[in-house]
Amino acid sequence: MSTKINKVKKYIKSMQHKVVEVTKDHYTIDNGDVYEHQFEIDENITVDEFKKLLDNAKETIISTLNNIEDEGK
Repeated sequence: MSTKINKVKKYIKSMQHKVVEVTKDHYTIDNGDVYEHQFEIDENITVDEFKKLLDNAKETIISTLNNIEDEGK
């Protein structure tokens, strides 16, 4: 399982897309992909504020994967 976790962590760490637009319903990244929000979001959130949310989520996922990996040792 450690190999799968490492692959996922590597992929997540490599994700470097730039958020170019945020609305109350979705956000758009620099390659044109549009993603619907999976949670309620402040209608007045800025792109920079939203980017911070995404960065924090990314770090939380990596930390959780590290914990799972450590438990398996």
